[in-house]
Amino acid sequence: MSNAKWVKLIGALVDSWPLVPQCLVKLMWEDASVERYLLIDEQDSYNFNYYASAMESMVSGRPSLGGWCAYKEIEWLEFPRFVGAEMQDLEAVRRVVEAVGQFRVVLGADS
Repeated sequence: MSNAKWVKLIGALVDSWPLVPQCLVKLMWEDASVERYLLIDEQDSYNFNYYASAMESMVSGRPSLGGWCAYKEIEWLEFPRFVGAEMQDLEAVRRVVEAVGQFRVVLGADS
């Protein structure tokens, strides 16, 4: 996916942060068993936390030197149905994602 599409998608998720209590992120160079999260909240903004080609400290853990993560390092995002005992509204998340553009959406076993 292009950097511009990532910026639009992350911007939409940040704008809709109450709808997205949890978003897992799979980095290209890591095994799928590594659990990382896209960290978004109402304080995030363009040119402060995410930029035209990378994000700063928006991926949990230390994915790269200095906490930066280039968009080209992201393989996929996952929005789990259950966050603890609470249900995440996947239909609302899907509407946010689809409003940004055409993305491949796959519903998993817990979706």
